[in-house]
Amino acid sequence: MSKSAKPLSAVALALALLASAASPAAEVVVVGTAHLAMLQPAPDAAQREAVVRRLAGYAPTRVCIEAIPGERVEAFLADPARHGELLSTFAMDAVRLAGEQQARLGLEGRQARAEAGRLAAMPALDEAQQVRLVSLQLAGHEPWSAALNWSRLSPAQREAAQARIGRVAAGRLDALAASENEIASLALPLARSLGQRELCAVDPFVDELGVNALADELMPLLADPSVGRGLEDFNAQQASHWDATSPDGLLGLLAWMNSESFARADLAAEWAVFDRGVGHDADKRRLMLWHARNAEITAYLARELARADGERVLLLVGGAHRPFLQASLGALPWVEVRNAQALLSTP
Repeated sequence: MSKSAKPLSAVALALALLASAASPAAEVVVVGTAHLAMLQPAPDAAQREAVVRRLAGYAPTRVCIEAIPGERVEAFLADPARHGELLSTFAMDAVRLAGEQQARLGLEGRQARAEAGRLAAMPALDEAQQVRLVSLQLAGHEPWSAALNWSRLSPAQREAAQARIGRVAAGRLDALAASENEIASLALPLARSLGQRELCAVDPFVDELGVNALADELMPLLADPSVGRGLEDFNAQQASHWDATSPDGLLGLLAWMNSESFARADLAAEWAVFDRGVGHDADKRRLMLWHARNAEITAYLARELARADGERVLLLVGGAHRPFLQASLGALPWVEVRNAQALLSTP
């Protein structure tokens, strides 16, 4: 070694060895999606099923969604003055459906989640256990997992289950399972087709409160006509990729939303407008809050990958998150980040 050469630090050496010699310990695919309830016209059942079949071909061992984890909902409830707005915006079902089930079961949220986890891991459940699992997941502030298992029951079984969980909870679960958003339309049938009994929620949304607080300061920038034109152009691009007449129309839209072309267009329309070098403090804070939210999602995904059944995780998330999450996960030499566009484009 020459006198001018500097030895690698222990950490740098370890990372270099891992990158060159170790095979990835886990896989993850981040599937960026449009908010389906907002598509005009809405995708039909056949178009949604085509996407579910394609995603099922990846055979994920865990399906994750853009929702607040049950333990975070419970923690937020301890400070309603600070987090009430967040809960009412992003977790109303998790809040309003938990209390009745906790009273019926005689369990707190933490206890309900623990028992639900044990039931969900069992190889087979009878009808009474399936209904109890639904109740436990509601009590643990995890309504989407409850909706997943509720959707497994036949109409007759759901009718009978109302005596166990109550008519209000049963009615809301019917509505959740039948809703048009991407969690109900894609994540629920995907997890159900794979025999899974729980969805993992990975987005605490907590930094959205900080974004709301910046609204007045950001208004002059967002009122700039050039910003509006950029968003209109971006929305027009998305509309051009949505062929509502094709059986594979939703597949085509999502394939584009998971492309580098989409990432560049979204960056220019939604995020570069806050990085114009004009020194506006609110602009920088908006970008940092976006990175903070994605960092929280990345941390939850890492915890899912750490599970015994987390060796192949699929996250269904809003398309704007996908490039940032792929970049942060791709920095980990022990994680293989699969290409969602290839998954959606390959028959």
